[in-house]
Amino acid sequence: MKKPFLIALALAAAPFAAQAETWNIYGWQNHSWEFVDIDGGRSFDRIQSNAGNIGFTASMDAGNGISVNVRCEQFTYFNHFAGGTGWCNRNSKIGLSHADMGEIMFATWLLPYNEGVAQWVDPFYDAGADSHTSIMGSVGANTIFYNTGDFDFQASASGPGTGFSGAEFNYAGAGYDTGFNRRQENIIQYWSPNWNGFVFRFAWTAGNRDETAAPNGSGEIDPIIRSSSLAYTNGPFWGAVTWQDHEDWTAASVGQMASSDAESIRVAARYIHDMGDGVSVQISAMWEDLEYEFNNVTSVTAAMGAFGFGGFDGSGNMAAPSDDAIKGQKTINLLRELFPSCWGDDNTAVTGDDNNGCPAALTSLPAYVPPTEDNPATPDDESEDAPGNGGLSINDATPDDTSDTNPADALMAAVMNLQTEAMADDATDNEKHQYETLVNAATAAARAEQGAGDNVKVERDAWMVSGKIKFGGPVDLRFSYMDADDLEVSCSACSGDWNETAADAWNVGLFYTMPGGTELRLTYSEVDNDDNGSYGQGISGTGLGSPGAEIEMFAVGIVHWFD
Repeated sequence: MKKPFLIALALAAAPFAAQAETWNIYGWQNHSWEFVDIDGGRSFDRIQSNAGNIGFTASMDAGNGISVNVRCEQFTYFNHFAGGTGWCNRNSKIGLSHADMGEIMFATWLLPYNEGVAQWVDPFYDAGADSHTSIMGSVGANTIFYNTGDFDFQASASGPGTGFSGAEFNYAGAGYDTGFNRRQENIIQYWSPNWNGFVFRFAWTAGNRDETAAPNGSGEIDPIIRSSSLAYTNGPFWGAVTWQDHEDWTAASVGQMASSDAESIRVAARYIHDMGDGVSVQISAMWEDLEYEFNNVTSVTAAMGAFGFGGFDGSGNMAAPSDDAIKGQKTINLLRELFPSCWGDDNTAVTGDDNNGCPAALTSLPAYVPPTEDNPATPDDESEDAPGNGGLSINDATPDDTSDTNPADALMAAVMNLQTEAMADDATDNEKHQYETLVNAATAAARAEQGAGDNVKVERDAWMVSGKIKFGGPVDLRFSYMDADDLEVSCSACSGDWNETAADAWNVGLFYTMPGGTELRLTYSEVDNDDNGSYGQGISGTGLGSPGAEIEMFAVGIVHWFD
C-alpha cells in the first residue's frame, strides 16, 4: 500500500523539481527561560518559544528574466504553544519578480511600516518580551502586536478567531485588531529593487471587508490598510521613513462609531562605527507619531471602552479613584436628598424634560450612589460637604423652605452659597473643590448629551534609542530604551491629555556567540506604566490589562538559525 503512494508522490513532485532553480529550508529557534514579576500581580517563570519557525522557499525561472517565488513559513512551538498554528501562518507568499522591476506578491506578511525598521533598530530580534513592540507602534491596551489568526489555539476561549482570552499569544479579532505592528493576511505587496541605495515597499489589504455595515448602523464602511517604507543605505549609515493608514479598520473591529481612520509615521536611523579588530559600536534611534480618529461615535466613553481604555468619566478623561472623587460623589448624594425626583428608582439620573419638579440643570447628572458607613453624606458629615465648610446641606436650601419654595431657586441658592464660599479670600482647598465639583458635574452632564455623534481624535508620540557594542570576541552588549508620551485627545466633549497614560521600557542583554553561530543570552527587561498606562512586554503582551503595572523579566535564552 505504501509503495504506490510513494511512486505517485514522486511523479507529482517531478515537474516542480525539474523547473525549480533554487529551493531551501530555513528557520530559527529562539527559546528562553524567563522569570517574570508583575507589580501588583504575580511572579512566575516560564519556557517561552519566541516566534520559533521553519520555512520553505522555491524560485523558478519563468522566462524573460521573470522568476516565480513561493514561500511558506510557520511557527514551530515546542511546548505550551504546540498545536493549532497551521501552515503558512508567518511570512508566506507567491510572487513574480524581475531584477530591474522588483517583485509583486499575494501574501500574508509583516507590513512594511514595522518590517521596514525592525531588524535595523531592534537588537533583540523583534520576537520576544524584550522587543521594541512593547511600546513602539502601540498605545497599549488593545493595540498590541497583531498576527493573522491565532498564535495559540489553546489560549483562545473557544478556538481560533474568538478573540483575546488573556493568554500569551491570541490576538485575533475585536479590539486586538487595531495596532500598527502587524503580520497581515490578504495583502498585495510590492518590493522595489535597490535603486542606488534606496529600497521601497508598499502593501495594501484586499477588499474582503468592503461594504460592511457600520457598527453604529449609519451606512457602510470599506476597511483597508495601506503600509509603506522607504529606506536608504550608504556604507555604515541606514535611514528609513515608514507610514501606515487604517481606513475604517477600528470602526469595523470595535464598533461604537460610524467610521474611523488611523495613521502613523516613523522616522528611523542607524549608524555603525567600526573601530577595528572586530570592535564596533552600533547606535539606532526611532521616532513615531500615532493618530486615531473616531467619527460619529455613540459616546466618547463607549468608544474608548471598546478601544481598550475603560475607566473614563463622562468628559472623556481617565477617572482615577481618589479622596476628591469620593467628595464629588457626596455632592451628588446631597443633591439627591434635595431633589429626589431628579433620580429614578434605580438611582440613575433623570433624562429628558422636567416633569417632576426636577431642575433642568440637574437632568443627566451622574448616577446616585447611596452613602455607606464609610462614606456618609449628611448635613453634619465632617467632610467638605458639611454646612459651614462650603458644603451643600439640606438645611442650606430645601424645596419646602418658607423663604424659598421653588426647587430651582433652592438649587441656585445652594450653588451661590458654594460659589461665595469658594471665592472668598480665605477659602480652603476643600471649599474650592466642592464648588468645582458641582460645576464639573453639570458640565459633564451637558457633554454626555453631546457625546453621541461626536468625533474623537487620539494622538501619541514615542521614541526609542538602542545599541549594540561588539567587543572583538564572542561577547557583545545590547540595549534599548523607549518612551511614550501621555495620550492626547480632542473632541467637543473633552480635550487635553489623558493623564498618567505614559510609559517607558528598557532592555539590556549580554550575548555570547558560539563557533557555529548559535547565541546564548542573558537579558533583563522592564516596562514601567504610569497610573493609567497599560502597555505590556513585547509581542507576548505580558502584564497587559493591568493599568499602572511595572513588569520586570530576567531571561536566559538560546537562539539558533539554520539555512
